[in-house]
Amino acid sequence: MLDEGEIALRPPTFVVQVGHDEYEVQSLCPHREGWLEHGSVNQHRRTITCPLHFSVFSLETGAQLSGPPCGNLSCRKIT
Repeated sequence: MLDEGEIALRPPTFVVQVGHDEYEVQSLCPHREGWLEHGSVNQHRRTITCPLHFSVFSLETGAQLSGPPCGNLSCRKIT
């Protein structure tokens, strides 16, 4: 457990695998900084959904597809 005033550090990005493709995705949702690694990935649509407010983002472009307006994700295909 963290002491008062300490901040849990997270890596700035993580990797999502969809089939044979891998995408590097920013770790925190731009809306309320939900931990996207705990979100759900739709393999068919190639999207990731934030576990906090269910914003949906394209893994291919980073575009926000639905949810509270918050902007796009920083992500890129790495393989």
